[in-house]
Amino acid sequence: MNHKIKSLNDLTIALHEINKKYKVSDFIEEYKKVVENTSGSILDELRIDSSINPFQKITNISSNITDEMMEKLLSSTEELTNKYDYIVYLEECNSLRETFLKDRKNYFSSKVVFNTNKKDEMQNIFELSGAYDVILADFIDKSIAKIEPNHLDIIYEDLNGKKITTKIRHKSPSITKEHVEAPLIDRYHGINAYDSFLLRSYYDIKKNDWIYIPIRLIVKLNCEENLLGMIETIT
Repeated sequence: MNHKIKSLNDLTIALHEINKKYKVSDFIEEYKKVVENTSGSILDELRIDSSINPFQKITNISSNITDEMMEKLLSSTEELTNKYDYIVYLEECNSLRETFLKDRKNYFSSKVVFNTNKKDEMQNIFELSGAYDVILADFIDKSIAKIEPNHLDIIYEDLNGKKITTKIRHKSPSITKEHVEAPLIDRYHGINAYDSFLLRSYYDIKKNDWIYIPIRLIVKLNCEENLLGMIETIT
C-alpha cells in the first residue's frame, strides 16, 4: 500500500487499512477463543478496565497460569501468528509509525525523546508503551508550575496536521458548588500501539480554556530566557 501520511489521523486511517488486509479482527477473535480454552481467568484479566496498568495485568496473569497452560498458549499463539502473517502485519505497522515519526524528527518532542539516530530494541518497546509521552508531559507540567504565573510558548501539530501556536500556563483546579474548572482527563489517540499518542490538557491563555495537546507532536517549546534557569532545576 502506498500511504501518504500527513497527519496523525492519516496514520490511523492507514493502520485501519492494514488491519483489514491482515484480518486482524479475525485474529483477535480466534486468539480470545484460544485464551479462553487455556484459562478463563486470563481472559477475565485482559478484559479489566484499560486504565489498569498493563504491567500489573501481566503480573496478575502470570500468577494464575501454570507451565502447562503457558506451553499450550504459546503453541496456539504461534499457529495463529503464522496463519495470519501477524509478524509481517506488525512490521508494516511499525514501518508506518517510523515513517510518521521520521518526518517529525526535528520536532522538540522527538529531540527530547531520542538523542541518537538509532534506537535499540528496549527503546522501541519503551516508546510503544507510551512511557516517553508521559515523562515529557510530566516535565511540562512541572515546568509551568515552577514558572507560574509565567507561561510557555508552544507550537504543536494537531490531529489533522495543522500547526497550532499557543501559550500555556499552570492553573490550579477550582471547584465550587456552581462551577468546576480542572484539567481534562488524559486521553490516548489511536487504534493500536503504533498510532497511540498521549493527549494531555493544558490551560491555553489565548482561549482561556483547557486544550488537548498531542505530546509527541510538540514542534517547539519556548519560554522567556530569564525562566530557563528555573526549568533547568527540574529533575
